[in-house]
Amino acid sequence: MYFFCFRVGAGFPDCVRTCLLHQKLQMINCCIARKKAREEVERKVQGMDINADSSGDSEEDEFFECLNEDEGAQSRHQLLWNRPVGRLAKHPTLRLVQTGEPLYLPVTQDPVPKTEDQLEEDAQVMMQLGTDKNASEMRARLMSASLLSDMESFKAANPSAQLEDFIRWYSPRDWIEDSESNDKDEWGQTPGKLSPRMLIPNNPWASTWTSAQPVPAYRQKRLFDDTREAEKVIHFLTNKRLGQVGQLLLPVLTHAALVALHEKKTSSLQGLPDVLQAIHSRLQFATKPIQQKLQLYEDIIRDMESVETLVAQMNSLHLKLSDNEGDAQDKELQAFVVQLMRGKEVSVPNGPRGALGNRISKMFSDAQKAAHTSSTGGSGSGGGSGGGGNSSDSDAMYDPRSMAFKPFPAPTCKEFVLRAMAPRPSPTSIAQPQRLYVSLDKDNIRMAGAFSEDTIFY
Repeated sequence: MYFFCFRVGAGFPDCVRTCLLHQKLQMINCCIARKKAREEVERKVQGMDINADSSGDSEEDEFFECLNEDEGAQSRHQLLWNRPVGRLAKHPTLRLVQTGEPLYLPVTQDPVPKTEDQLEEDAQVMMQLGTDKNASEMRARLMSASLLSDMESFKAANPSAQLEDFIRWYSPRDWIEDSESNDKDEWGQTPGKLSPRMLIPNNPWASTWTSAQPVPAYRQKRLFDDTREAEKVIHFLTNKRLGQVGQLLLPVLTHAALVALHEKKTSSLQGLPDVLQAIHSRLQFATKPIQQKLQLYEDIIRDMESVETLVAQMNSLHLKLSDNEGDAQDKELQAFVVQLMRGKEVSVPNGPRGALGNRISKMFSDAQKAAHTSSTGGSGSGGGSGGGGNSSDSDAMYDPRSMAFKPFPAPTCKEFVLRAMAPRPSPTSIAQPQRLYVSLDKDNIRMAGAFSEDTIFY
């Protein structure tokens, strides 16, 4: 099985803005990048060892580096097995508390990248340990792996360092400077002391510092096993069915659909932005847990489908009824379309002779022409003797030129509404509203009336 990763960076898995599938693919790229960097460092170290061995065999070429005063004094009292290794750069201001030597920044191992499901597993393990003393020690031991690695790198880069020096660099908040005193020590630094939590006997920081050995980062045990993590990701992906992979993509697909819907919104629907914002809030709530709830996505997709239908209908009516005659016509068209979407019966501005009336008439005319063409297209092209007269009669009956005078199809039913103000029951009565509804179709006629009478002076 082959995996093709497109537009997936080699950085840390982004557990905040990407889905779990993207995090897994990003973890594979991160493992590849870490392995390449590690192998490059190993090649450089091996090359340095080979050069050192070859220079040791040569008795003719000997080179000596010029050291400054501080480094010369430091190298004189350091043994061969206690020389600094793994230095990145000299700290611009800090010096060691006891010796006053410059503090060097160590080369440390990179932080361990983790995906969202791994972070949740770690949190569950921490919660299951409990709150007793043994659980606290186990929790501190699990969390001190990275701390131990940094301490060993710091000791390798600064052999004469103490816990105070490491705290000043690693956790400045736990180093309390004496702000009341303006005195400086002999190396020009402000004196200070460790915080109360660092002075607790056998605290995790002190215990870890005691057990740490001066080992550079490239010789330490790897905190992040890139080979093992890459195999775990591949195992995770190969055991997923197609439906489960699609479920991992639900947050991305739903968000992309919401963005597309937001870009196609129309200005006529004034309440649409609030509806889209409500859907966006529900989508944020649905994508937070790792175990996706399909019911939430189904409800969100159903709401998005209704909004998409409404927007499509609105855009379709604008496209069909628009004649591009200016802003006034556009405003009139927008108001007409909004009324048409809301109500069943809408009055056409300026009646059948207006711009909208002509456009509606033309739409019905074009629809009837298309229906006539599709129904008579096959027989009209035939040249055989049989059925030729019927074809010509049909063409004469449905002549496209006559369609221009009858844009609307033959009605299946006619409705009439008669409204009047008439005095009833006598001519001297007050005029009251009268209404008569009539419906005519091929088979029957229906009438319904609503009549009012003046009963005061009857």
